Parts: sequence; structure tokens; C-alpha cells
Amino acid sequence: MALYHYRAMNGAGAIIKGRHEAPSRDVLLNQLHGQGLYLLAAAERGARGRLGDLLQRYLSRDAFPAAALATAMQELAMLLKAGLDLDRALAILVGLSDIGRLKEPLTAVRERVRKGTTFAGALGADARFPRFYISMIRAGEAGGTLGESLQQLSDYIARSLAIRETILSALIYPCLLLLTAGGSVLLIMVFVLPEFESLFAEAGKSLPLPTRIVLDVGAVVRMYGWIMVLGAVAFTVWFRHGLRGPEFRYKVDASLIRLPVLGPLMVSIEIERLMRTFGMLLQSGVPVPSALAMSKEVVGNTVLARALGEAATGLREGERLAQRLDRTGLFPGMAVDLVRIGEESGKLDDMLLRQADLDAVRIKHKVDRLLALLVPVLTIVLGLIVAGLIASLLVAILSVNELAQQ
Repeated sequence: MALYHYRAMNGAGAIIKGRHEAPSRDVLLNQLHGQGLYLLAAAERGARGRLGDLLQRYLSRDAFPAAALATAMQELAMLLKAGLDLDRALAILVGLSDIGRLKEPLTAVRERVRKGTTFAGALGADARFPRFYISMIRAGEAGGTLGESLQQLSDYIARSLAIRETILSALIYPCLLLLTAGGSVLLIMVFVLPEFESLFAEAGKSLPLPTRIVLDVGAVVRMYGWIMVLGAVAFTVWFRHGLRGPEFRYKVDASLIRLPVLGPLMVSIEIERLMRTFGMLLQSGVPVPSALAMSKEVVGNTVLARALGEAATGLREGERLAQRLDRTGLFPGMAVDLVRIGEESGKLDDMLLRQADLDAVRIKHKVDRLLALLVPVLTIVLGLIVAGLIASLLVAILSVNELAQQ
């Protein structure tokens, strides 16, 4: 008998954490399912100790590639729409060669399904499957539209991948420019300019002020560079550890929202993801409070997630969704108006998806403009830095010439 620390979701979409003894993970999943809970993640405690738990957490948190997940969901949707039952569809999917790392996990999922577990519950037993995917599949199973939900899910993943690939492709040149210019600056400061220091020392004259400033900076880098690197690593470890604490994470997310330019863009991206997820869940037949609670799981910013949690509580108390969203101060007026119209007309899912489409277009334009500005801004800033270094070098060379003429 092993002790498991687990996270599960109830029928209302609330996250529940607890401990439970069970002989295996599959038994734990079935026991929780009998209590109306859907297992999201479970970690065995006891025999491995804290170090083993830490290693297991880091080894198991690697999510599957989004492209492979999109392919698997799309092919499974096609098989289900062709009239195959879930067990047969999973068997064919596992036999495909283009699912890569998903072969073994999907085999385990199929075994759980054959033992009577729902497809969403079978996926939830593996923490590497994103919670949003599980919520969508659970909604599809509940509404009898699993094939449509899987197709919507694969389209959503493909759209997200396309946006990410566009941003990454646009960032390649700025990153290369930054690395090249940064390397040149370090080379000049650490190796080139120090040669003039000994030359001026032999001539019995002090270096010009700009050259001395650059040399002092280079000396600090040479003497304490390793301390700076260790400090950066220590800060990164401390910061990542701090992000696991809810209050520290909340403060960081609140600070990110207040950033100029980037803050509103990040909020827009989170709201677009929320609106699309919320609308897709409503289309699958999930009640509004449960759909909002499930949609909260895809929001990365804890400030927005906490506001959505309060909104879900307000809905259960009889408040209107538009009123709660407007009260948060995080949602733009147009989004709130569309939600209000959707509530009044009974077409909230259509309005949410329409808002998500509008937000997606606006976000693409904003990202394109920012990336278009990034290269010239970086070029100007780095050019000024290199020009300053070259100017300090030229001042030193001119001073040497003056010494030679005296």
C-alpha cells in the first residue's frame, strides 16, 4: 500500500488536493472516480523520500510536444467520426508511427479505458497531458460529442503552434544580432582596450576619461565575471523556486501586468485564450459556472486566474458574468459588452468565440508591430554601445599619437 498525494477536479470544476492510500495509481484513479473526482496528478510518497519526489517531479513534468498532441487528437477525431469505438480508435492510433513519444502513454491510456475509466480520467492519470485538453475531452464525453471536441482541440493546438512558430522565426535575427554585438563588446572591453593601459603606463601619462571608464568596466568583468555568472544562476534558481509560492507568483504577475506595452499584450493573450476555451466548453454543453472554472486552468497569470475564480463564485450566487468581469478591471470594455449581449441573447458561446477571433487578429497585429520595431531598436542601441567603445578606443589612439609627436 502506497501513499499518494493527488490533485483532482470535482464535477463543478474545483481543484481538490489530498492524500490517499492505494496499492497502485490505477486503483487510486478508480477510487476517486467513484467519489465523483477526476484525477489530474498523483505522486507516490514514502519510499523514495523527498529527493526522489523532487527528481520525479522534474522528470515527469515535461509535457509532450504540442505538434505531436495536435496530430494525435486530429487523427483520433477522424477515427471516431468514421464510426469506430474509442477502444478500437486508440488501438489504431497507438499503431501509427508519427505519434513519437505519445505511443507508450497512449497505450497506458487505452488500458485504463478498457478497465472502465473514462477517456478524460485515463488521460488525467498522466500529469504530462495538459489539464485544458482533459477538460475539453471530459466536456465532449459528457455531451456525447467527443469527436467534435477532439477536432476543436486539434484546431486550437494548431493555431497556437502557428502563432508560436511565427514569433520564434521573427526572433531569430534579433537574437543573433544581440549575441554577435554582445560578443564584440566583450572582446573589445576585455582584450583590446587593456593593451592601451600598459602603453600609457610606460609613457607616464594617464588614459583619457572615456577609455578609463571602459577599462574599469572591463576589469570588473574580468575579475568578477564568474561571480556575476554564479549570481545570475543563483537568482534564477531563487526566482523559479519563489514562483511556486502563490503569493510571490501573484506579486510577479501583478508587476508584469503593469509593464508598459508588454503588460497589456500579455493580458490580451490570456483573455483570448480564456474566451476561446470558455466558448468551446459552452458549445460542448458544459454549464457556465463549471466551464468558467475549467477555463481558469488555461490562464497562466494568477491575477487573472484569481479574478476568474471570484467570478465563478459570483455566478453560483446569481450574479451576471458580464458584471463580474467588468468589476475585475482587467477585461476591455468591448469584451464585457459582447459577454453581456451573449448572456441576454442566450448565445454566450458564439459571442465568446467571436471575441476570441477578434482578439486573435488584434494580437497578431500587435506582435507583428513589436517584432518589426525590435530589430531597428536593437540595431540602434547596440550600434550606440559599439560606437561608444570605438570612440574610447580612438581617443586612446589619438593620445598615443600626441605622445609620439612630443
